[in-house]
Amino acid sequence: MMTRSFQLQVVQGDQWHTRALIQTTERTEIRASRGGLYDRNMQPLTVSQDKYRVFYAAAEVEDRDRTLEMLRRILNLGTRDVARLRGATGGWEPLGQVRGREKNQIENAVPSGVHFEAVTARIHPAGPLAIPMLGAVDSDGRGLSGFELVFDELLAGTPGEQLNRRDAHGVLYPIPQTGIVPAQPGRDIVLTIDAELQEIAEAALARALSETGASGGDVILADPTTGEILALASRSSDSDFGIPALTNPYEPGSTAKMVLLATLLQEDLAELDESIDVEGGSYRTPYRTITDVHGYDSLSVAGVILHSSNIGAAKLAERIEPGMQYSYLRDFGFGTPTGIETPSESAGLLRRPADWSLLSQQSLAYGYEMTVTSIQLVAAYGALANGGVLMRPTLIREIRTADGRVEFRGEPRPVRRVIDQSVADQITDVLTEVVREGGTGDEASLGTIDIAGKTGTSRIAAGGSYGASRYIASFVGYIPADDPQLVVLAKLDDPRSTIYGGAAAAPVSRTVMQAIVAAEESGFLTGQLSRRSAARYDWSSSTVVPPVDQTPFRFATTNATEVITSPRHESDDVVVPDVRGRALREAVKLLHEAGLEVEVDDDVPERVRSTQPAAGSFVVPGATVLLH
Repeated sequence: MMTRSFQLQVVQGDQWHTRALIQTTERTEIRASRGGLYDRNMQPLTVSQDKYRVFYAAAEVEDRDRTLEMLRRILNLGTRDVARLRGATGGWEPLGQVRGREKNQIENAVPSGVHFEAVTARIHPAGPLAIPMLGAVDSDGRGLSGFELVFDELLAGTPGEQLNRRDAHGVLYPIPQTGIVPAQPGRDIVLTIDAELQEIAEAALARALSETGASGGDVILADPTTGEILALASRSSDSDFGIPALTNPYEPGSTAKMVLLATLLQEDLAELDESIDVEGGSYRTPYRTITDVHGYDSLSVAGVILHSSNIGAAKLAERIEPGMQYSYLRDFGFGTPTGIETPSESAGLLRRPADWSLLSQQSLAYGYEMTVTSIQLVAAYGALANGGVLMRPTLIREIRTADGRVEFRGEPRPVRRVIDQSVADQITDVLTEVVREGGTGDEASLGTIDIAGKTGTSRIAAGGSYGASRYIASFVGYIPADDPQLVVLAKLDDPRSTIYGGAAAAPVSRTVMQAIVAAEESGFLTGQLSRRSAARYDWSSSTVVPPVDQTPFRFATTNATEVITSPRHESDDVVVPDVRGRALREAVKLLHEAGLEVEVDDDVPERVRSTQPAAGSFVVPGATVLLH
């Protein structure tokens, strides 16, 4: 016996000690802190908050009455909950979740019978804003939808590891000075979305759905020069998951006529002022009869767009070879995914010419026999606003580490040049007329700011045929027309009040743009500009009609004390913008936009100190401003 004891304690002591440690120690995972989702200004949209599930173990309670009273006070339990706990005899009864403060209160007040399980909850400090985009996580904190799913690996981080020892009562506690592998927190994702603009878009869409009885719709705001999506509100009656603006294609109708015009002008197949016979509003072809809402006898090429003539579009399409027509539609981004960072995106439908019927060329000219998503339409109009260059839409601005270091910064990604700058300018002039009085999009007009845009009304197809009196109404355009900073799209599915894009969707765009211009902190329509109404082209007489008014106005800036001012001045003079403190390049741009020439002092610093004439002075259009 003594020999065996000596062998166990001395000879094999280290071996048995090691076995005992193995049997009483466990490795447990240290959950990594999940990264957050932020808007472009670092306003938190989705962040993690540590919470704890609370359980009541009746068999372990020493003083039941006192314990239940403390739990009732801290957790605000109702009479029924207290009765349930009082009748419990074994097991763990769930009591919901609490934050760290309530957990500490319970631990200090209740010595036994209560257990906690740490969980990480995702909260939305901005409320329901952009929830479909942000997505959700499951009970284990893994991404289920939206950006939570797309960037799950980045947001999740890397779990750590902790070595614990279990005592005689089965309780685990950490072993000090052992090899702890710390958890690596997840990355933070900074979106291109602006929370303020997103709120404007969502409110406008909700109001439009309520007032028109539409079953769904989209409102999108984008920066045409970068492709950044600044706001995206999208709702559909048949889509519980995903973002309909990216996944639900539809026939665009007349909003696609800008591709027809771009093709004609780029290929020198038409002049804006040439006359087209539009048959009094009814055009019988060998295969079908095409009708217009308005019964004009003839329209200029520009007038075909201005008055949204399907007959004119069909006749003009006959000048274009099928392969060329297909190529331009494709080059504007239709028939292929945009590549935006989402779990799913529809390519829409654009058949190759070999699969076209005898009617296809005409139908495509006015937006039928093809389907597009709202994000594709925004990108296409963004190309017009960007001087003919198509940009890839993006929703990701930055990816940051937990300590704030920028690990990835999104850069503008041009896809291709679709048309020349000069052609884009001509189309912008036409689309500006569309939104003026007498155009189909005049309901989108702001009056004081020129907008370029186009309305669309298309029938909803279901089961291979068009439903009775079911339509999609849409408007897409950009603002200001002479220096585009925002692309705006509004689309309504099956509105009950009116079917026409000009009457249903255009007012939604106007509401959105009015709110943006009035928002002090929007920061997207920046700097003091002098409104220079685009010279109105009289397509019938080929003459230029001078601008009616040149009222200076101020777009809201981040530090602006006023939102919009419209000072009146009896002469045609313009106001010298205040460019003090601005970078030289930005100052020159603003002065040129005000219709002024610029001369730079030889020793001008990186930022402008003063101007001559001084800011606020009235000068004649084309006057020279000296920068110091």
